[in-house]
Amino acid sequence: MKVRESYQNKKNFLIVLCTLVTVMIPVYIVWDTGKSMAGCIVGAACLFLDGMVYWLHRMDRSYITGVVQELSDLLDTLMELTEREVFPETEDTMLSKLQGNVVKLIRRMRHQNEMTRQDQERMKGIISDLSHQLKTPLANLKMYSRFLQKEELSEKQYREYVDIICLSVERLNFLSENMIKISRLETGLIHLKCQKNKISETVLKAVKDIYPKARHMGCEIIYREDREKELWAQFDADWTAEAIFNMLDNAVKYSENAQNKSIILSVRKLGLFAEISVEDQNGSIPEEEKNRIFQRFYRGENSEGKEGIGLGLYLTREIALRQGGYVSVKATEQGNIFSIYLRL
Repeated sequence: MKVRESYQNKKNFLIVLCTLVTVMIPVYIVWDTGKSMAGCIVGAACLFLDGMVYWLHRMDRSYITGVVQELSDLLDTLMELTEREVFPETEDTMLSKLQGNVVKLIRRMRHQNEMTRQDQERMKGIISDLSHQLKTPLANLKMYSRFLQKEELSEKQYREYVDIICLSVERLNFLSENMIKISRLETGLIHLKCQKNKISETVLKAVKDIYPKARHMGCEIIYREDREKELWAQFDADWTAEAIFNMLDNAVKYSENAQNKSIILSVRKLGLFAEISVEDQNGSIPEEEKNRIFQRFYRGENSEGKEGIGLGLYLTREIALRQGGYVSVKATEQGNIFSIYLRL
């Protein structure tokens, strides 16, 4: 507001000054020389100069109005998050530089909006999957808790209902623990500490954790590694051990009906990566399931009656990706090979 008042005051002062000059100079010349013709010529020249000044002022005002309109258009592109050339990009002017910064801001805001949209979609998917997974155990808890209130239950029925309730509670506990792990990874609450680690030590830690279950299922874990040179890679030892455990747990879990229960765990160098693979003899995964096997809560057609909720392989994939690696699965004649690749 003060800038506009100052500008108006200066403008009025210049108008008065030009008017005085235009009048006073011809009058002075006529008074000094006594020649009215000379006064008229000088007066005409002053009026011409005043006209030129007024014309330049109008041009300048029109130019400023045009620039303001173009700035308004530039702000419209910012509000609409659309990239449109308002000022020539080839000109090295402040307005062109301003437009370049606005375009950068638009791209950053569009990227941020896309990330927000993806987070919202991911959250919707998590809530949908979680509600689906909670539905069965909660229904069992509700139903069998009511059954236990009946006085005419036999000892056999009582134990059966209690066992079902215990299984439902275990499933809820398993679900909550894995969802906490996944949510911490996805939201960045946990930062993987990638540093040089010996792969064999991490692999053997995973084997130690799965060994009791493998022994109970009658599985034999065969470990193969290049003994000539120990492999080291950049990874978080604890989380990578979790990823390897999940692959081993998947192999042990589905070995119940397999004739050959041998599980081959191998480590080898593959270019710029170290490959840790788990080969089972549990029957090949159908081709159409391979692209979905690492999705959250996905369980294959042969998973009916098996423990688990479809989070183990998904967690393995997330751990690998957040360390600059990746995962894969390929079928063999008797089973499958699940692999995780870590940067050396």
